[in-house]
Order: sequence, then structure tokens, then C-alpha cells
Amino acid sequence: MKTIFAVLNTAWLCLCLNFAGAQVTGQEKYSLKQLQEDYSIFRKTLETTYPSLYRFTDSAIMTKYLDDNFKLIDQPESEIEFYKLIATTCAKINDEHLIPQPSTAYYHSLQNTHHYFPFSLKIIDRRFYVLKAAQANGPIPAGSEILSINGKSVEEILNILLPTIPSDGYQQTFNIRHLEDYSMTEEDNLFDLNYPIFVEDTDAYQIEYIDKDDKSAKKTTMVAGLDFKSYKNFFYSRNKLVAPLAFKYLKKNVAYLRISSFLKWHRNRFKQDFDKLYDSVFTALKAKHTKNLILDLRNNEGGDGTGEKLLSYLMTKPYKLYESAELKFTGYPAVVDYLENRKEDVFFPDSLVDRTGGLYAFKKAYMPLPGGEQQPDSNHYKGNLYVLINGASGSMASVVASFLKGNGRGVFIGEEGGGAMEGATAFYGANLVLPNSKIRVRIGLLKTTRAVAFTKGRGVFPDYDVTPKMDDILKGIDTELNFTLGLISSKK
Repeated sequence: MKTIFAVLNTAWLCLCLNFAGAQVTGQEKYSLKQLQEDYSIFRKTLETTYPSLYRFTDSAIMTKYLDDNFKLIDQPESEIEFYKLIATTCAKINDEHLIPQPSTAYYHSLQNTHHYFPFSLKIIDRRFYVLKAAQANGPIPAGSEILSINGKSVEEILNILLPTIPSDGYQQTFNIRHLEDYSMTEEDNLFDLNYPIFVEDTDAYQIEYIDKDDKSAKKTTMVAGLDFKSYKNFFYSRNKLVAPLAFKYLKKNVAYLRISSFLKWHRNRFKQDFDKLYDSVFTALKAKHTKNLILDLRNNEGGDGTGEKLLSYLMTKPYKLYESAELKFTGYPAVVDYLENRKEDVFFPDSLVDRTGGLYAFKKAYMPLPGGEQQPDSNHYKGNLYVLINGASGSMASVVASFLKGNGRGVFIGEEGGGAMEGATAFYGANLVLPNSKIRVRIGLLKTTRAVAFTKGRGVFPDYDVTPKMDDILKGIDTELNFTLGLISSKK
């Protein structure tokens, strides 16, 4: 069994960009019997195989919610109408890694039927700003504030879309950032993908806005949506992939380490060996007696155990990572016939301890994660640590931030991080495929609890809440980094 932390991406855009057109649109009707069968298998998966169904919601409340949802299935429906029920249920469970996807047939159809929103957004204080436009010198300048789209206010749109996005616990920053281009390694933008499903599928967008260069009055313009080819070009033009790890000195005693992902494919693309790079970076920090290190984890959507390895260079005393790792079942999952992977994994009862609540914990000898006391690397950094985080600091980036924060290591700047401090349900990712609609749900089989104090359902809170300014973004100025540099200077 693998012991690395697996990033569980939706892979939505990957599907969109790699399938040829087809005639299926996602609007074909499924019979009542087919839909009820799919929902029953989905529910059985949650109740017999997924270990965190009641982590953030009382069991009686969740059971009633699932019962009520089943009652809503009372007539034939299209895949997309049924998908809305599955997706909002996943989001209700409050788990970043419980990720629904429409069928591949639906993605086939997007190339022929859908017209995409022709702008990328930056969201600040629940307000939409144009970050980039598909059309150069288009009707709405970058930096302009969007007030409404096709008659719906921004607040109305947020209230529709945010409850459709799976995120850990009760925080909202993760959801907000996933309506933007939140990461250079992202495979989807959930505004682009969820707007046509949950708000409206339209060929054109009437936008009410305040012009960045003329704020005297509200303006309205009608813009055409992008066809698939144009959207593909626009998406890749606005998301530039660079090496995941960058290190430099900003000043004599201030070093900057940016890690934009802990993803193996990202490292391999740029031929970066993190083990060697960590050793090189921290050797340089020690040799130069560097007083201050800024670790930038913003927009890092996670990855594998190289994040846990980084912790060994940043912690200054022995520490513990995980309190427990728990499963919902022994042997094979009850829904194994509907899983497209994990069919080979079997969890033997002899390696587990029965716990209350229907969960099984790994015995110490079989613990698949680092559970005992960990020692800092001999080359660990002892100076002042400043950590930049935002709502898109998820999964393994959240692991790193959580253990640093929980051990009082570092000063945090930005906004609440994107994952719950208490732990995730991400290891041993399984792909459930519902037999009729072919809707897919990515689930984690292993529930972890981290060895840190936490506020239930919340991420890492910054010590300094700093919000980027739109004017700074347009000028290429890093608001949070500049704040941190000022903070360091003030402490001299």
C-alpha cells in the first residue's frame, strides 16, 4: 500500500481538453429506476466505505439529509440535473477531497454545445474583478469590477456556486479561490465549469460593471461566450507553468522559498529533485546564517510526501505528525464492483483496531503514515520563519502549514488556509463510477487526524490577515510579500 499523500484533483479540464466531440449532451433522460440505483450506490459508498461522513455534520442530520435527497428523485432526469444532487451532497459533507465529476460523455459534448465565460476573475471581499480578458482591448478593461452577469448580482452568483464546491470543514476561502485561476497546476476553474451547470448555460453574457478607468457610472455590455477552441487557448494563455520550487535572496538576511506544488509530475516536468534541492537550500541558509526565511505556499494545491519532508527542515525540535489513521471497513470495500481502482487493496483485520463509531484504526506496527516522533533534519533551519498562505493552499500545502502553525513555528501572513487543520480524508483515493449516469466521485479511504491543536472545521488562520489589492495585482506588485518584508524590517 502506498504511503505518499495523493493529490485528488477533479481533472475536469483535462477531460474537456482531450476528448473529441460527440452527440451526447448530458441532457438525455435516465429512468427513475436508474437514478435511484445510482443514488443508492452513491449513498452506500458514503455509509460503508467513506470514513468521514459525520466528521463535520451530526449523523442524525446527515442521515435525514440523505433520506430527503432520495425523495427528490421522483421522475426521469438528465445526467446534469442528477449531477447537481450528487455534487451538492458531496459539498455538504465538507471534504476537499470528496470530488464529483460529470461523465466523460458530458465533457465530450462541451466542445459542441457550450460557450465559456470570456474573462478570468479575481475575487476580493466577495467582489468580482476582471483579471484577464480573452479579447485584447476588449470592452471591459482588466481591473474593472463586475456587478452582475445576465441580471444576477455577484452575491447571488456566489450564493449559488459556493455550496457546489467541496471544501474542508466550515471555511470558505478554498471555495472562493477555486472560482479563480487558483494554481498554475490546476486542471479546472470552477467558475468556468460550474456556472453553466448551476447558474445557466448561455451563449452570451450581459455584464454590468464599473470601469477601472471611469468609475463615474455603471456600464453594461454584451459579450459573446467563447467556443471550445478559443477557451482552450485562453485558459492556457492565462496559466503559465513554471518550476515548482524557486529560491532566492530578496535582501542580505531575507531568503524567499516559493513552492507552488508538491506534485510529482510537476517536479518531473522541470527535472527538479526536491530532496536534493531541499538539502541545497537549507545548506545555503545555514552557511550564510540567514536570519529570515519567507516560505510561500500560496496557490499550492498539494501533492505528495515531499511536503512532509520539507517539515523536517523547518521544525526545530522533535514533533509528531499524525495521531491516527482510520478506515470505514476491513477487507475489501462493499462497493468494490463500482470502483475503477483500489480493487487490489485489502485491509486485513489483524492490522486494525475496532473503534467506536464504526471505524477501524491502524495498529502502531501497521501505521501507513509517519505516526511516531519525528526528528528535524540535521540541516534544519533555525531562523525566523514567515509563511504566506491563502485559500488555495490546500491538501499537502495545508499539511505543511498546519504542522508549522500547530507547533508555533513561523508567522503566518495572508488568509485562512484551504484545508482543515485537524486532518484530511485523502489517502488511498478511490474512483467511484455510478453504473447508469457514469457520474464519477473521487473519495479518500483513509481518515487522518493530525497531532496538532485545531479549531473544528477551520484552516490555518494567519497572524496577519492581508488581502491583495487589485491595483497591486495589475502592476505586478505582491501585496502580501511586501507586507512581510515590511514586518521583517520593523523587527530589526
